[in-house]
Formats: sequence, C-alpha cells, structure tokens
Amino acid sequence: MTAWPIPEALSPSSTSTFQNCPLQFRFQNIQKLPQPPSVAAVKGNVVHRALELLFGLEPALRTEEAALAFAQTARTEFEPTYDITGLNLNETQLEAFWKDCDALVKSYLRMEDPKTVNVVDLELWVQAPVNNFGLRGFVDRIERDAEGNLVISDYKTGKAPRANDVDNKMTQLHMYAYMLNEMRGEMPASIQLMYIKDGVRHTRTPTEQTMRFVVTRTNALYKAIEKACTTAKFPTNKSSLCFFCNFQRWCPEFGGNPDKAAEEAPIAYPRPAA
Repeated sequence: MTAWPIPEALSPSSTSTFQNCPLQFRFQNIQKLPQPPSVAAVKGNVVHRALELLFGLEPALRTEEAALAFAQTARTEFEPTYDITGLNLNETQLEAFWKDCDALVKSYLRMEDPKTVNVVDLELWVQAPVNNFGLRGFVDRIERDAEGNLVISDYKTGKAPRANDVDNKMTQLHMYAYMLNEMRGEMPASIQLMYIKDGVRHTRTPTEQTMRFVVTRTNALYKAIEKACTTAKFPTNKSSLCFFCNFQRWCPEFGGNPDKAAEEAPIAYPRPAA
C-alpha cells in the first residue's frame, strides 16, 4: 500500500470528520475529492454572509430592514455560483430555499438585538501550533460582552442538538478559543453556539483545563491521522451519518471500492470550469 501525505494542519471540522469516519476524512481532506453542494450547507453559508454584512454596519444601523436587504445581497452573490446551480433545484424549490434563508435571518433577529453586540471581528482566520502540527479555521464572530471580555459566537442554521449532545458540539468552539488565546494572549470568557432556527443558545466557559484538553485531544487525533496516512489504513465507521455522505458509493460498507474514488468522483460530481 502507498502511504498518503500527512497534513500539516487540521481544522476543527476536519478533526470531527476523522472521528466520524477516517475513510471519509481521506476522501475529503487528503484526496480533496469533489463533492456536490448540499441545501443545508449552502443555506447556512447564505445566512452567514447576510449576518456578516449586517455586523459590518454601525450598531444603530443594524435593523431588520437592513438584515433582510443583506439577505437579498447574499442571494445576489450566491445565485450565479455552483453552490446554487449545483443544487439542481427547480423554480419552486429554489424560491422556497430563498424564503427559508429570509426566515432564518428573521429567526436570528428574534434571538438577540444586533444593535447591542459589540463586534470585534467577523469571519476571522485563526491558527495556532499544537506540538508539531497546526490548528486553523474561521471564527464566525468575536465580540466583547458588557464586562469587556471576549466572546466567540458561532451560528448554526440546523436543528438544535439534544441536551446530552451539547458538550460534544461545543468541542470545536473550545478549539477556536484555544487558537484565539494563543494568537492574542487573551482567553475568551465564553463560547456560544446559536441555533438560530430554533432560537436556542448554548454557552460554555473555556478554562485552562479545557485548553489542555484541546491539546491532548487534537494531538491524539493527529497521531491517529499520521498512522492512517503512513499505513494507508483508513477504516470505515458505519453510522446514521453515512446516509448524508457523498462518498457512499466508494465505501466498502456499501460495496464500493475506495481506490476508484479518485477517478470516478470528478465524473460523478463535475464542477464547472472557473
């Protein structure tokens, strides 16, 4: 078996992918095979863009009218892209998609008054070393609370998790808190997941202990990834998530051949020329 290149850095989402299924991690993060856009992911990107534009305004100007206008701006930006055309929606489905995006923006406005948010950074690229590799990624929003402490906020447009799944969902935000602390020398006072569709907010407090856990956990994952790349053994992990995986046809769990993915995925999921 031929070894695969070992990544020099990981993102919080890629560590989650490896934990869920090492073979999917290989397809997605090592081979970087094409995937079609998904309605849920693109909808989230559109709403994120609208809120990014909204928070670019001075606080007094962050009105509902402005938010919905920026939802229209995001629509204009996304409409000609493969993110939308690749969804292959008919006219009725596409109009429902945009109405859902507007509804999500309105749901966000019911969660908090954007005029009260003291924004520090939006869509910030953060990175930090962990032993012999790096962590990196984008943070949706960084703000300061009423006491002047840093807060990391992450928007989610999907369904809010069950209570016993919340801490697992917060793991990625603890990683962002670690990177921000390493970059700026300031520990965020809190991290929050905002499930805007359901109007649910989950908050946790990063500590020195949770930062040590980030290092321990990601280092262990990186060693497992190194081993998988060196031995070319990326096991599968069959679960309910398989039915949302774009690589199912090349997965041994479903009778597929992983070695054919590199040749067949670009044919199955062709992307338009840039």
